[in-house]
Amino acid sequence: MNRRVECADAAAVEKALAAGNIAVVRFPDWITLGGSAHVEARGSAHVEARESAHVEAWESAHVEAWGSAHVEARESAHVEASKLVAVHRHGSTPVVTGGVIIQVDKPKTAGEWLDFYGVPTVDGIAVLYKAVDDKCVSPHGLAYEPGTIPSAPDWDGGKAECGGGLHFSPAPFMALTYASDAKRFIACPVLVSEIVVHPDATYPDKVKAPRCIAPVWEVDRYGNEVRT
Repeated sequence: MNRRVECADAAAVEKALAAGNIAVVRFPDWITLGGSAHVEARGSAHVEARESAHVEAWESAHVEAWGSAHVEARESAHVEASKLVAVHRHGSTPVVTGGVIIQVDKPKTAGEWLDFYGVPTVDGIAVLYKAVDDKCVSPHGLAYEPGTIPSAPDWDGGKAECGGGLHFSPAPFMALTYASDAKRFIACPVLVSEIVVHPDATYPDKVKAPRCIAPVWEVDRYGNEVRT
């Protein structure tokens, strides 16, 4: 996976990109990107993106983009884009001029969250994922042994973002965020009607529910079933 590398100047940006990493830019001098370069612009950074460059703009970063560049605009970022540049505007605070704007708002319901992450549902059930240790135990001590139907002993009705229920990710590899040393992955069928989404969550890529609705099974990091 590409690493984010803090860069103090344009030379550092070039070095980070040459190594296949994502360059994090905070300095105010203009830098120009081309090809498939991937940069995260923060603070007072100024980025000129051309060709198929990809820029993630945060804070008060200023981006000018041409060609088939792609920009992710967040917080107070300012983007000026030519006609065919795709700009994902997250929330209402980024200022975007031109481009093809794709408005990205935080999911507020289970259905919106599942659609956002591309999780299919069948008969009101979605399959979500847990990352566990080699004994199929989560970092908080609950067992997810294949063939069992885990249930939360501390369900709080969905009040708290963390704790008080079972927590799930939309894909196995995304579950690694919450269990970086995990050895195994578990697929968990969950009723969509029981999924709770916290719109202003600190960790928006996870949801919670009181239980699994059917037996769980083991998968690899790509979601393929592991047969034993």
